Amino acid sequence: MELKVFHGRRQPAGPALQSYFEEIFFRNPWRDEALPSLVYIHGERVVGFLGVIPRRMIFRGRPVRVAVATQFMVDTSAYRGGAGLELIRRFFAGPQDLSLTDGATEAAHAVWTAAGARAAQLYALQWIRVLRPARHLRGMLRARPRMPGVLRVAARCGAPVCALADAVLSRLPLRAFAPPRTECASHTADAKGIFECAMEIGWREPLKPCYDPASFRWLIAQAAEARRHGALRTAVVRAPGGAPAGWYAYFAKRGGESIVLQLGAAGRHFEGVFQALLRDAWEHGSTAVSGQAIPRFLLNLSNQRCLFRYVGNGVLAHSRDPELLGCILQGDAALTRLDGEWWTRFAIGDWD
Repeated sequence: MELKVFHGRRQPAGPALQSYFEEIFFRNPWRDEALPSLVYIHGERVVGFLGVIPRRMIFRGRPVRVAVATQFMVDTSAYRGGAGLELIRRFFAGPQDLSLTDGATEAAHAVWTAAGARAAQLYALQWIRVLRPARHLRGMLRARPRMPGVLRVAARCGAPVCALADAVLSRLPLRAFAPPRTECASHTADAKGIFECAMEIGWREPLKPCYDPASFRWLIAQAAEARRHGALRTAVVRAPGGAPAGWYAYFAKRGGESIVLQLGAAGRHFEGVFQALLRDAWEHGSTAVSGQAIPRFLLNLSNQRCLFRYVGNGVLAHSRDPELLGCILQGDAALTRLDGEWWTRFAIGDWD
């Protein structure tokens, strides 16, 4: 059904996709029998599905039960009734404190909001920091399916020219596109190292993720399997005196745009940690780095020459607790791409 609805294919799902479904929905470390995935049956046929991944968060010191929705699909060729809305309403009626998705399509957004969910606009902002502007522009042109013939030829043949242009720009006095400099140092770390750093530094937002060593190790391992956006790099960043300043996890893509899954920092070290991330991405050949907006650090991101773009109402939330919902809508939650569905291979489209 996943292949038919999302990819337009009618052949059965292969063993790799079936195994991944089982791993994510039945063997994840947060599995909760009270928060199952949902199916919609019409007659004797399954025509709708809503995957649910339970998660845990902390809100002002108290535990919060979170249900992350993913793989929301309805086979409209088999059923044209209100399966989607009924699935979402049943989902919202569950025992969770918070229902969340960070990968809603336009159609899913319409169903979620019809059922009472709200769009978290601040988390729909993306920042992007260009490192190699000429090669980044070339990559954008090559990704466009339709463009004038002259531009198409230029995009295909302009690699040496773009490399030269970036080399010149990196040496300009303003240093806008020079290799990033920072007094902080990146140290490659595994899931255990990242977890320990995150627990030591923590988050200042009222709503924050609640990890434990085993579940965080599983999460990082699953994210690393999605290679469409590049190889996953994880590191702890240390201040000049050696104290931990922050951490990051991102997909490093040589010759393309690298994408951040999670970036955490002690407040006064944020720009140093961010520069360390940029430096690592530069050294691994990235043309740009992008990530989900961090409302608390929007000014810092702007100071680091980031551009912002609005990518739609993909982050949606529902809660019967108005204070909890308001926290997300106001941008007071430490939500990253490791805390929704974005890290999954479903969301990234890693089956092509």
